[in-house]
Amino acid sequence: MAHTRVVIVDDHALVRQGLRLILHGVAGIEVVGECSCGEDALKAAVKDRPDVMLMDVHMPQGLDGITTARHLRQIAPQVRVIMLTMFDDRVHVEKMLDAGVSGIVFKHDDSSEIVAAIQHGQPGHPYLSRRWGQRANAETVSPSRTAERLSPRETEVLVLLAQGYTNREVADALHISVKTVETHRQHIMRRIGLHSRAALVRYAYQNGLVDPPVPGATEDYRGG
Repeated sequence: MAHTRVVIVDDHALVRQGLRLILHGVAGIEVVGECSCGEDALKAAVKDRPDVMLMDVHMPQGLDGITTARHLRQIAPQVRVIMLTMFDDRVHVEKMLDAGVSGIVFKHDDSSEIVAAIQHGQPGHPYLSRRWGQRANAETVSPSRTAERLSPRETEVLVLLAQGYTNREVADALHISVKTVETHRQHIMRRIGLHSRAALVRYAYQNGLVDPPVPGATEDYRGG
């Protein structure tokens, strides 16, 4: 059976060692490298050919994790980026999702979340930890909101955003400007009554606009 090849990216050696120990012996996962900064991660994406990069967001030297994730989409789009971060506020989560990451796990989560994110997180179906999922669940969509119809263009924008496309990628796919995408996005979220990209992704899943991220996913919203 092919293993999922993982490179760990964190500026703290002890964190990297701890993550390696967590992943050691997990069936189907192989750690093939470590990096301490974003620049080295970009080199490792070519040299080590990982399937997944488990990456810290805050790395004070050089590129941060979010910027590195954006570069990886350009030079190694096959590499899935799982963000491991202590920042669980909406602003940081939005930035990570906008960078097209395949999953977000917080440093105060259980180690099983890291393994699940590596196994299930995909660019079009980002894995969010249960902790954030519980927050997103608070932004439920009432029947009246669900029944409110979006325009065909708004629906196209919503689907692409839910699939992990950045604003720029949505603009390129639909041949419109980034500013127009941002306007559509704001209108969609205002009209549906949501306030975060995580809740928008959940709305798309609930209403059958995109497939669930994990086969048999339950209402605990583990997949994003």
